[in-house]
Amino acid sequence: MEIINNINGKDAFDFAHTRSDIINIDFHLHDAFEIYYLISGDVNYFVENKIYELKQGDIMITNKYEIHKPSFKSDRTYERIFIQFGSDIPSQYGSKEFDLLQCFNSRQKGTRNRIDLNVSQKEEFLMLLKKLEVCKLIKHPSDIIMRNTYFVQLLVLINNAFLDSREEDSHTGIASRLLPVLDYVNDNLSGDLSLESMEKKFFINKYYLSRLFKKNTGRNLHQYIIYKRLARAKELLAGGQSVTEACFMSGFNDYSNFYRLFKRIIGISPAEYKKLNTAGTSNYSDYS
Repeated sequence: MEIINNINGKDAFDFAHTRSDIINIDFHLHDAFEIYYLISGDVNYFVENKIYELKQGDIMITNKYEIHKPSFKSDRTYERIFIQFGSDIPSQYGSKEFDLLQCFNSRQKGTRNRIDLNVSQKEEFLMLLKKLEVCKLIKHPSDIIMRNTYFVQLLVLINNAFLDSREEDSHTGIASRLLPVLDYVNDNLSGDLSLESMEKKFFINKYYLSRLFKKNTGRNLHQYIIYKRLARAKELLAGGQSVTEACFMSGFNDYSNFYRLFKRIIGISPAEYKKLNTAGTSNYSDYS
């Protein structure tokens, strides 16, 4: 497994083409926008409260506040390309009339993550991926210009496809009994989300609920809630709240535990995250 290196700066850009045997992957939450292309593998892709059943050639997009993870239906070799990037390149080349980050930011979290391309768009997409792969190792300053040019073309293509298809991809593999639970978690992050409390609210045995969630996502509900709360804390910090306010408003009752989890999972302390976002920069390290 190739893991994205830690890169600082809002112009951070990383291209990765990875091939691996099936592995257990946790929920992850990185401070970057991501384009994901599935080459092979029997993959369900979980984003927020939805499961997309992917087929070869599917394209997924996620923003820096969306929790996501792949899970696997067989031991078929898993191969994919993903691009993680900051806001600098899109802001340089985009405009008020055409925002290159529109497909990432102008939708509700966990919706319209799959991008459908027509035949000619798919051919152009694959051609640009090949060009980006050639340019991924920067050997000359001109390589950066060529890489950025291909990448901007890729963003234009994806945004045009997004704008052409306004309808939500409604298919989900999540068990119907889980959907109200996930909606409740999303709407009550600052409240009591213990298994005991949800057992009483939804009249579902807590052990059955725990097993059902793991069966559908490959991970436990407690981990999902932690990641959701960290995503909310990131939004609060980026919006100007203090570290203490972000801690308690996102549902963490213990500051030291919040600080430890934030630093371990996000990669930097809450205060550093707030400072970087205030300065308009980003920091990410993760894999898909």
